[in-house]
Amino acid sequence: MNEKSAETWTIGDKSRMTRVRCDDLRGNPVPMDDKRRLRTLRQCDGYNAGFWAQKRPSCVWPAWNKGEQVLSTFKLWEKSLVAIRVRFGSSISSYFSFLRFLLLLNVASIILTTGLVLLPTMVRNKIGHNQSYIAPCVNSSVLQSRSLQSPLLDVFTGEGFMADTFLFYGHYTDVMEQDDSFSVRLSYLLTPFVFLLICSLVFLQCSVKGITQRRVRSRHYRTSISSKVFSGWDFCVRESVRSTLKQKSFSDDIKSDLAEEYWHYRAAQHSLQERARLIVLRLFLNGIILGLMGGSFYVIYLATGESQDYQEKSGHPFLSLLTQYLVPIVISLVRLILPYFFMILVKFEGRSPSAEITLTLIRCVFLRLGTLVIFLFSLGQKIMCLGGSKAPCENCGYNTRFQCWETSVGQEFYKLSMFHFLQSVVQFLFLQFPRSFLFSRYHCRFMRWLGKEKFLLSQNVLDTVYGQTVVWGGMFYAPLLPLLNLIFLFITFYIKKYFLYHLCDVSPKLFRESTLKILFHFVLFLGLMTVYFPLSYLLTNARPSHSCGLFTDYRTPWEAVQNRISSILPPVALTVLSYFTSDIGAYCLLLILCLVLTCYVSRVRQNELDVEQLKDHLSNQIADKAFLVRRLRKEEEEEALQSPRTASPIPSHVTD
Repeated sequence: MNEKSAETWTIGDKSRMTRVRCDDLRGNPVPMDDKRRLRTLRQCDGYNAGFWAQKRPSCVWPAWNKGEQVLSTFKLWEKSLVAIRVRFGSSISSYFSFLRFLLLLNVASIILTTGLVLLPTMVRNKIGHNQSYIAPCVNSSVLQSRSLQSPLLDVFTGEGFMADTFLFYGHYTDVMEQDDSFSVRLSYLLTPFVFLLICSLVFLQCSVKGITQRRVRSRHYRTSISSKVFSGWDFCVRESVRSTLKQKSFSDDIKSDLAEEYWHYRAAQHSLQERARLIVLRLFLNGIILGLMGGSFYVIYLATGESQDYQEKSGHPFLSLLTQYLVPIVISLVRLILPYFFMILVKFEGRSPSAEITLTLIRCVFLRLGTLVIFLFSLGQKIMCLGGSKAPCENCGYNTRFQCWETSVGQEFYKLSMFHFLQSVVQFLFLQFPRSFLFSRYHCRFMRWLGKEKFLLSQNVLDTVYGQTVVWGGMFYAPLLPLLNLIFLFITFYIKKYFLYHLCDVSPKLFRESTLKILFHFVLFLGLMTVYFPLSYLLTNARPSHSCGLFTDYRTPWEAVQNRISSILPPVALTVLSYFTSDIGAYCLLLILCLVLTCYVSRVRQNELDVEQLKDHLSNQIADKAFLVRRLRKEEEEEALQSPRTASPIPSHVTD
């Protein structure tokens, strides 16, 4: 019955001969029994269905397989990701893949910073500062006794000996430019700026592509439940563990679809009075949520001011450490408490299950990013006198209390990143681990009510994005902060893996992998934009410190780029560049962007209209076929009544 050749298999009986290529078995209309027999034969023969399997001779197979095994060992966490995907599904595995992606992103940032900033700074000679020029903008009364602190406390605060390392901006003093081919100043300025710009464009492209594809897969285009039940099973799944996981995934998917359809059915039955009452209730609950977020932002604003004002005081070292970590502590409490209020209040808004999850995620995203915005604004008010009294900043362009304000900003981001990692470690050791231990040992009513902790995928993603956003915000003032975050991400992977395997249950509310990729890129883009615009403002408008850094002789760091360009480009190119950077050039660029955006929007709407027309056309074809079948059946019945010799009527199931 089965006949095998070099490139094809012959499957089926003599009346139904189908020749199927081995690498295209699933895409051919072959009966399932024949596919199973073919799979058994291929496994017995050790056949590989890849493209190169037909090109390589048999003697190359052992060396090729060995090479693939060696190369797979260089992929970071590859075996762990495969094991997580098999045991917990693709959605959970995508989070750990996301950790690996961020780790590689930090590796790329470190390589660029090391090659373009660190090594050139080490090999070039330093220039001494002009103390007479610096003296008017140095306040000697602000000097603190930070050298008396313990070196261990300096590790947590970034002060003392840590401030004199390559980790912070203040260590990169003016260097002698030996030639015109390479400038350390421009390299230090443009490396993080261009890197973040490229990352933002990539994230934006991925987000827009995913969102446009997501719009097509709306509620009206979803696969029906019957299709999922009868044609959604993957017959390649043979192990009992994977089969159980697949069944659970099917069950959760069907339950969510039924809950969604039931909500839409109930919503369609609402009267006008019920809809008005629901709108008023939603407005009231959203007002409460906005009030909670506004109150939390104000508390962060006060905590930032108190933490910065403490620099003028002296006290116990541990009290100083607690005060300096006041802002990270308040931000962590806000991120820990308010999401639970969001999840409770959203249940009273009367929204669909998918809308509840989406709305809670949006509020959590804006909460996390809003805390960073308020933190940056408060720092700008204290250091650059933004939105307040300009008196402390009149002489030097910045508050003279902060002799090297760039290093102070870098230390704040350093403390945010450090505390974010320490919080995850402390939460794992003193909350998650004891809770799992007590749940497994004691079965009292309280422990049953408390239950086993869930692996909340969305919250873990948002926490990771928050940590990466903090690193991006401090890249200019702490160039080696990505190296620190790389270590944190490496340790976080194993913490989350142990927590997933031994201490928690997977949340029943899972996401599709395609949806998660859109969420990852979109939240990363929002986080990057949150810190990119303030960084652009500081680089183009803020006065650098007179006592440290590479830009002490410039009014703004961006002036170094302008001077370099004016010294290299010819006069004609400078004239064209000045035209493009003028207001008229900006208006022309805005007009072009509006036209491009209009074209894309029109194209998207036309594609949606085409999809609707194709759907209506398909429905009309089905209706026409059903009408013809009913008409034919009616004619057959009429002929049966008129003539004793009639053909057999059309079965009733054909009309269905």
